[in-house]
This record gives sequence, C-alpha cells and structure tokens, in this order.
Amino acid sequence: MALSALGFAYWSAWGWVDGWMFYGVTTLNNIKTHQALGAANNSIGATATYSFGLEALFTFIILVIGTFLIYKWLSKKTYEELSQLIIVAIAGIAVVYVSNSIVNTMKVNWGRFRPYEIKEIVSSTKGTFTNCWHLNGATGHQSFPSGHTIAAAAALFLPFFADRKNLKGQKILAYSGLIFTLLMMAARVRIGAHFLSDTTMSLIIAALVTFVATKAIGYSFIEEDSLN
Repeated sequence: MALSALGFAYWSAWGWVDGWMFYGVTTLNNIKTHQALGAANNSIGATATYSFGLEALFTFIILVIGTFLIYKWLSKKTYEELSQLIIVAIAGIAVVYVSNSIVNTMKVNWGRFRPYEIKEIVSSTKGTFTNCWHLNGATGHQSFPSGHTIAAAAALFLPFFADRKNLKGQKILAYSGLIFTLLMMAARVRIGAHFLSDTTMSLIIAALVTFVATKAIGYSFIEEDSLN
C-alpha cells in the first residue's frame, strides 16, 4: 500500500510539474512572439516542447522533499488526529473532483470566447462577446468559468488540515487561501484570459462545493464556536 501510494503521489506530482512547465514555456513563447499571455490556455501552446528528463527530475525532487516534510508533520499526530486528517483528505479529494468536473462541463457547453480572442480576431467577426448567462454550445472556446481559478480555490480547503484546536493555524490558512485565490482571479483577468464573471463563477462554485463538504464532515473553517 505504501509503494502504491508513493507511485500515485509521483504520478500526481508529475501532472503538476507538467502543467507548470507547459504554461511556463508557452508564456515565454507568447512574450517572444508578442502574443497575449492568456493564449497559453488554448491550442496555440500545444506545440510547446520541454525536456522529459528535466520534468522527471523536478517531480522526483518535489516528491522527496514533500514526503519528508509530510512525514515530519504526521509523525507528531495522535491516532485521533490522523483519523481526522483521513476524513479531511477524502473530503478534499471529493471537493477538487466535483468542482473541477462542474467547471469543465460548463466550459464546454458555454463555449465563451476569451477576452484576448475577441480583441485579436474581432475584425473577422469570429470572436464574439457573449454574456456569462448565454450558452453558445461546444464552440471550442472555454473562457467560462475559469479553470485556473477553480484550481487555485482548492486552497480554500486548507484550513481543515489544521488541528481543530489550532485557531491561529486555521485563520492563517483560511486567509492565505482566500488571498491566493483572489490574486489568481486578478491575474487571469489582467492578462486577458478571462472576464471577471468567469473567475467569479469559479469562486462561487468552489465556495459552494467546499461549504457542502464541510457540513458533511461537521467542521468549520475556523472552529471558534465549538471552543467558546
């Protein structure tokens, strides 16, 4: 089971590293060719190539460091605390899966053009602005809602990994997760990859799914009420 878990962790970390490198390479390429930074989201960045070996090495380093830090963290936990963390981890996986599934399904069916797409090809009447409540169908364009924002909003679940008696830790993780999500929203709008309504909808979806999950496991973002 331990080896299987490590293998799954390596595969998951590889996915993160692959995404980082993909967006890093495509963003640098967009800067070099004077294209919109947000173009890294679409097929224009699909031709990006980078070192397979470097990707594998980065993944290994991250996994080793991450495993060591997590081991140091969990080694001090009691059986009760570990049981609580298992419940939180399962709920966290469900939150990420459900919220991402909702956003990805909506992306396909809304078929909304991105801001930079409208700006670049509006002269040919191919890029047409539509309101966020308008479903365009599967056009191949996926601005609404924001995938990056829903990914960043997973940080909203971090407070539940803090000990239920550690109010300071819960507050730090709660505010840090919210600030990180808001910064991601601002960045996606700033580079022309999304409209504000795209990022706002993702935040709403993440907040609702997280809220439902927290009620299911019986925890609060900050457990002040239970300690008064």
